[in-house]
Amino acid sequence: MTDSSAQQTGIYVITTDPAALNSYLVVGTDKALLVDTGSGPRQSQRILTAVRGITGLPIAVVNTHDHWDHFFGNAHLRSEGIEDFFASERFAQDQAASAWLQLAEVPAADEPELPADPTELVVKTTRIIGRGDTIDLGGTEVTVHEYCGHTESDLVLQVADALIVGDLIEEGAPPQFGDDALPSAWAQSLREILTIDGLSVFCPGHGQPVDRAFVQTQADDIAAVAAQLADPEGGDAEVSTRQAQPFMYLPTTGIGEAKRIR
Repeated sequence: MTDSSAQQTGIYVITTDPAALNSYLVVGTDKALLVDTGSGPRQSQRILTAVRGITGLPIAVVNTHDHWDHFFGNAHLRSEGIEDFFASERFAQDQAASAWLQLAEVPAADEPELPADPTELVVKTTRIIGRGDTIDLGGTEVTVHEYCGHTESDLVLQVADALIVGDLIEEGAPPQFGDDALPSAWAQSLREILTIDGLSVFCPGHGQPVDRAFVQTQADDIAAVAAQLADPEGGDAEVSTRQAQPFMYLPTTGIGEAKRIR
């Protein structure tokens, strides 16, 4: 474990399989914030090992949304001593149902220790956060924004000029439209994100950090998908083909390694 006196403040990305998930670690002088926890005990332990290679500070967890690759690791992290779990009100209400619905989606070979009972994956949210809230890590303030589109509640976290966006933005593969996606609202959310002052880097739930031009293109693509759903005869076939891809991500280098972003 790294001595907390030796840790470096900043923002780090930790990419782990399955699904080449990007977890983010924001380190202040007093606390650290871990954003998204993986698909179960194995992935979350890899994430925690990487975290403890950076800092020994107390950790709070934020879940951006209620998909299995982003929150099924919570229970393991609680068993490892993490006590603070922050999420939106909608996440707190829906996570139990989401665990029931999504447990079978997790690749069994990747997470063989997952419980058969999905209620064992549910960890009580200790702090409800939403738009306008802040999280003080000591010398580093995290501002909370809340949107919808990829799901009915997508938390977005701003740290100075960086925005951690969960799966509202995805790079390296098309955005994933699940049953809970709201394409029209999603496109609008991305356009609203672009109005936040002072941003220069956008940190997605999967793939590499992107710039404003990428976000604008993804907003336009998702708007085209929404238009096609509203008018199947008049949609853009090229965009539809580009978006309607299987759930996969391109090969990722540095799996399990922490990389400093800011």
